[in-house]
Amino acid sequence: MAEAEKWRYRGKIGNHDVVITSNKDDAHMDAVFEIANQQLAQLHQANASLKFEDQLILLAVNAISDQLDMQTKLDEGKEA
Repeated sequence: MAEAEKWRYRGKIGNHDVVITSNKDDAHMDAVFEIANQQLAQLHQANASLKFEDQLILLAVNAISDQLDMQTKLDEGKEA
């Protein structure tokens, strides 16, 4: 199977410029960065004393938890 074409995407997480390589289109990546920034803002509101790096860790843990929940639901649907 051919590998999908990849290109660089430039975005901003918080006040940090980020360049990543992705095979997703710009609209998809724009949505990802928008959601990430919304969730970072919520984390900051909940606890303004958290360092940015700690906010990113919580964001990643929350994303993986959500992914695991979705995978569990998919697996349960396959068993039914």
